Amino acid sequence: MSLSLRRFEECDLAHLDTWSHAVGAHKFMQKVTPLNYSSPEDFDKWGENFVWFAIAIEDIAIGGVWVDRRRPGDSLGILGIIIGRPDVLGKGIGRRSISVAIREAVRILGITRVRLTVRKANERAIRAYRSCGFEVSGEGKAALEDGTVISFYRMETEPLGEGPVLTETEPLGEGPVLTETEPLGEGPVLTETEPLGEGPVLTETEPLSEGPVLPVT
Repeated sequence: MSLSLRRFEECDLAHLDTWSHAVGAHKFMQKVTPLNYSSPEDFDKWGENFVWFAIAIEDIAIGGVWVDRRRPGDSLGILGIIIGRPDVLGKGIGRRSISVAIREAVRILGITRVRLTVRKANERAIRAYRSCGFEVSGEGKAALEDGTVISFYRMETEPLGEGPVLTETEPLGEGPVLTETEPLGEGPVLTETEPLGEGPVLTETEPLSEGPVLPVT
């Protein structure tokens, strides 16, 4: 099984609703796109306000991962991810994709700190985020659209821009991105994540969000 990341493009937008419903993300997520994305015109902000990658297996897109600037010019990034194929969860795809996205956000956007939110009850996801270097930095409560109130942790990491992620150093979105041809390794997996909006609603996917491609190792 070959895992790769490439720049998310307008043609990938058509898959978002399918991915969201396939994993039940529509029940929890406010957005399955970067916070700084509202319409296709916003793709021009790629590399300035956010980095956004399509996650692909055998060259077929199965989800997306992104890091937004919290505010214009800010060095704080907000992480989001969706994986819309339930049959590939549990193979470390989320963890690896997050590592690559953060590394590229550091290189392209100059991000020095990355934040996310996760439900306190989601112990498996918390363990997976810790494996990516995140630690709890706060907590709170949020209300879903149906009025359900859930407790969540805010988690953050200060990436060094290093890690066993890329096997080539070409900039993402300018040519093939991350490619990995070895079997996906096992280990802690993200079975859900939140695209990290810091509004009144907890955005999260359940279970865990064309150019040349990068091999992921």
